[in-house]
Amino acid sequence: MYLVVGATGTLGGSIAKRLLEDGEEVRALVRESSPARSAAAHTDPDELRRAGAEVVHGDLHDLGSLRAALRGVRVVVSTASGTKRAPPDTTAAVDASGTANLARAAASAGVDKLLLVSAGGAGPDAPPGVFQDKWRGEEAVRASGVPHVILRPGRFMGDWIGFLVGAQLGGGVVELVGDGSQATAFVDEPDVAAVAAYLARDERTGPAEVVHLAAERATFPDVVARIGRLMGAQLGVRYVPIGAEVTTVAPEVRSVVTHLLTLHAVAPAFDTVERGVADRYGVGLTGIDAFLRRALAPQPA
Repeated sequence: MYLVVGATGTLGGSIAKRLLEDGEEVRALVRESSPARSAAAHTDPDELRRAGAEVVHGDLHDLGSLRAALRGVRVVVSTASGTKRAPPDTTAAVDASGTANLARAAASAGVDKLLLVSAGGAGPDAPPGVFQDKWRGEEAVRASGVPHVILRPGRFMGDWIGFLVGAQLGGGVVELVGDGSQATAFVDEPDVAAVAAYLARDERTGPAEVVHLAAERATFPDVVARIGRLMGAQLGVRYVPIGAEVTTVAPEVRSVVTHLLTLHAVAPAFDTVERGVADRYGVGLTGIDAFLRRALAPQPA
């Protein structure tokens, strides 16, 4: 039995469905109410049920519910994160404290493996916020003694390109925080789901393995130039200083876009392409241009 924590997110939901397609028994832990920032970041629990998953209610801050969910579970997969949630589901509450609770419960349950999807750039020297909180979650998993695999993917193209840049395309000018010179390593979320499902099922992993996954590196100005070529349009780039607000997006997402672009500008560089784990399982990684062609393709009516 596999327990997927974070199964109502797009990544966790995709992993759960891949495991089900491979004939595995899957239990999905979901909150009775968990405010998402957008419906696009959500997988419907009923969709998981229709796919064959057992859906159980629980909370990362309720150890009793975690113990109940872990009964009979051999492998735990956690993609739980506060990155696309509204308060009080912050990254400190979910990625750090919540993951620590899950690790302790998994140790008590004697599971065979815990697969944690963390993030490239997670570390003690990361600036306060998601990457430092991911590191705190990793440390809790390591301290638990549970056999584990920590998967650190690069920046998701859908979030860091599709959202941060895509939200600015209407006006023909894309604003970037800082000087735009820092490259980063990107990966497509469906590829992460494919690799994670293989890692969850692979009995040869561990007992304390950290793997990285990234398809291609680029700077944001380069990404903007590629989008312009595909659109057949001349897109401008305007650089704003750290501490200033991005003004080229709708007011309701302005703070999020500014925060993430600032985080990119101030965080230690994460720009290493890592394909080894994808090659291990024969997963072909999507490049930036292929992602952009898909993202910019006309949507069916």
